[in-house]
Amino acid sequence: MITEHRMSVAGISTSYCENGTGEPIVFLHGAGFGAEGKSSFVRQLNGLSDQFRVIAVDQLQCGGTDDPADREFINRLGRVNHVIGFIESLGLKQITLVGHSEGSFVAARVAIMRPDLVSKLVLLTASSVSPAYGDDRDETWWQAYGQTYDYSGPMPSEEEYISGWRKATRAYGQDVEDALREAYRRAVARGQYEILLSLPEEETNLRLYVVLQQKYIFPYLDRVRAKTLIIWSKNDATVPPDRGVKLAKLIKNSDFHLLNDAGHNVQIDRSEAVNALIRHLHV
Repeated sequence: MITEHRMSVAGISTSYCENGTGEPIVFLHGAGFGAEGKSSFVRQLNGLSDQFRVIAVDQLQCGGTDDPADREFINRLGRVNHVIGFIESLGLKQITLVGHSEGSFVAARVAIMRPDLVSKLVLLTASSVSPAYGDDRDETWWQAYGQTYDYSGPMPSEEEYISGWRKATRAYGQDVEDALREAYRRAVARGQYEILLSLPEEETNLRLYVVLQQKYIFPYLDRVRAKTLIIWSKNDATVPPDRGVKLAKLIKNSDFHLLNDAGHNVQIDRSEAVNALIRHLHV
């Protein structure tokens, strides 16, 4: 049974969900309106709990975790120390750390900075940590990314939000919908959409967006000691498979898996395959 908890991390009241017992796996969600731990990983919280202690934390400005006092936007680099503090507050070491989308940047950075905390690293459909092509091919995924993460219009209603997910998710189910409705209501209550309306240019201009991984990830990938699993979607226009292959070539101790019939949320669309790969990582 998934249970919800709160704890203080460096003075910030932090929300997380967990299920099961055993070797701990900590999951880090991506960014965007409604992003949080439970809705991103409900099929891992349920699907892996027979073997592992599965933990999904709400990162800064997401889910039930409190905002810092100034409510200024916090990018993926700014979320790293909070995650490190969360892992330490739980007394965990040598965990499996899983990041999806922008959460993969945070996960990779934690593995770089604190190899004592991370023994296994899983990166899911991860534009935020992958190399750009550096040529005209970037225009295609930049356009797809811009269309997907466009916050220029009015905030969607709950039904519009759910309808968008239902159309985009290839293995939609009641478990996902229930978690998404909870996530939507939390995001509305905390005013998350208003923060996204005033994102800085480095978050919306993808030529600038890739600078963080160029500066804080790529030069340090030789420090990654964790056994690394990279799982990609074949059908996500925002993150072409070739970018995942480029990332895999930069991490020495890594395996790359490409899953068909999945969109950006590969852990939902192909949950059984993703869960099986994570189990195999522990064999």
